[in-house]
Amino acid sequence: MAEIFAFPAGTPAATRPGDGAGAPQHPVRPRGVPDEVWAAVESVDAMPRLADVRYREIPVPSTLADFGIGVELEASASGRDGFGDPDDRNDRTGDPLQTRLATGWLMVLYSREPRIGWDSNWRCVGFARLPLEAGENDPLAPGMYWDGMCDYVEYAEPDSVSGTVTVTRNTAFGGLDEAPSSGCEMRVSWTPLDGTGPDATMDAGAQVNSWAAFIRSTVRPEEDDCR
Repeated sequence: MAEIFAFPAGTPAATRPGDGAGAPQHPVRPRGVPDEVWAAVESVDAMPRLADVRYREIPVPSTLADFGIGVELEASASGRDGFGDPDDRNDRTGDPLQTRLATGWLMVLYSREPRIGWDSNWRCVGFARLPLEAGENDPLAPGMYWDGMCDYVEYAEPDSVSGTVTVTRNTAFGGLDEAPSSGCEMRVSWTPLDGTGPDATMDAGAQVNSWAAFIRSTVRPEEDDCR
């Protein structure tokens, strides 16, 4: 597995030579990386991965920031309890139970100079594509998802969280025999608090896992959503 960070100025991200053979190794610091950025990389490298969430490195476009940490996330669940065996069957029909899938990504961005609108050198930008039950597809859905997201975004500067919630509905035509389906897309950004990690550094690992926990919460029953 690749390390979960990217350096958009052209410096290749380190990899884990130990993947599949031998012990994993920590990333090697490339030349020219600021101390605070490297501390953020190490916090992501050391963070505990949440159960039932898949993590994958993605590149950060160089137009967004001087340095960045990009992580793609996926959480899925099936079964009556929301996270059962994918081979579970409906007791009445014998059909496979529908799998709920939530995906998204988070980029932790760093600019050498503080930016207007960020009020910081740091900014987090997140995207999520979430399941939406037919009974939830109403005017209250965007606010419901937004409030749920705000409960999970931790260590953010007050009043810095902004974004959009879009409810989508797909209707099949022609030869496609598919029932109408609904979904929800979120685009969110916030300024993370400084000094939340060791030695008063920004804890990028905590930022990544707060977004991962939110995405996972949308496919799991609330009472079983342990962070």
